[in-house]
Amino acid sequence: MQPGETIARPDLHALIGGRPNGRISPSKTSPAICLFTRPGAHESQHDGWTGEHFHFQGEGQGDREQLIKGGNRVLAEHALSKRTLRLFATASGTVVRYLGAYRVDPGLPYVQVSLPVIGDPTHPFRTGYVFRLLPETGTPAPTGVPTVEPVTSDTIVRERDLAIPFRPRPGDAHGRNLTSIESTAERLLRDYSAHLMQAGHDVRRYTVTPAHELLPLPVDLLDRTTNELVACAGSVARTHMLAAFGELLDMRRFFNPTPHRVMLLPSAPRPDLADLCARYDTATTWPDGEGGFTRAWADEEAN
Repeated sequence: MQPGETIARPDLHALIGGRPNGRISPSKTSPAICLFTRPGAHESQHDGWTGEHFHFQGEGQGDREQLIKGGNRVLAEHALSKRTLRLFATASGTVVRYLGAYRVDPGLPYVQVSLPVIGDPTHPFRTGYVFRLLPETGTPAPTGVPTVEPVTSDTIVRERDLAIPFRPRPGDAHGRNLTSIESTAERLLRDYSAHLMQAGHDVRRYTVTPAHELLPLPVDLLDRTTNELVACAGSVARTHMLAAFGELLDMRRFFNPTPHRVMLLPSAPRPDLADLCARYDTATTWPDGEGGFTRAWADEEAN
């Protein structure tokens, strides 16, 4: 087959064997491993062309961690078994379109990503893999597939539009309803950013994509007037506050000068968690019930 030609997937498997379902299908009668991308589908959410690589999300659904075993291992080790990757895109129904021959980039075969659990936005994210495929000589750039961001060796900080909803965050499942805690965080961030701008502050939003990472990490707010980095917890429950605390620790290192840390909350934190924030130089703020916000300052002498 030549790139661009189509075939019904059952006919393809009748010719060369392999699994009739799934994204990774090794042939038992030829040195081919067939890969199937389905643009727009959840299992292909990170699939696409970067201009140099084709990103291909690994196999493994449900709430389980993806592992380099089974089909993912066959794909990762195809060069050792001297097999060629044959990439197909779903065209319509059972018809697939051949995109050409590929190989895994030996310099950086894959990157890890966090994947949401289908149908359960409250479930913790699971680990997944995105393989970086290079086209073999003679394979043209694929058409009719999504364009995705490449993996770079440099950290990329990008400003985001304040009008874009804060939740769901970049990398979350698209088109789902917000949880009640996410809705609370969305409201808090909008109210707090409006409060700061009304006071004349220069308020920005960013995403940070660390070197050799695929997905952008969200930065809720940066108050450039006071040089304060803000992370919002939609609940004062310990797990949500600890997640916001970790986000502040993580994101702070990407800005210069190093910003102060502020945690935005729906209400006053419990004494123990307030003490944790104070000990690690993190201010907390929450609505005061009169259109403003109460601030508990961090202990400047804390470690």
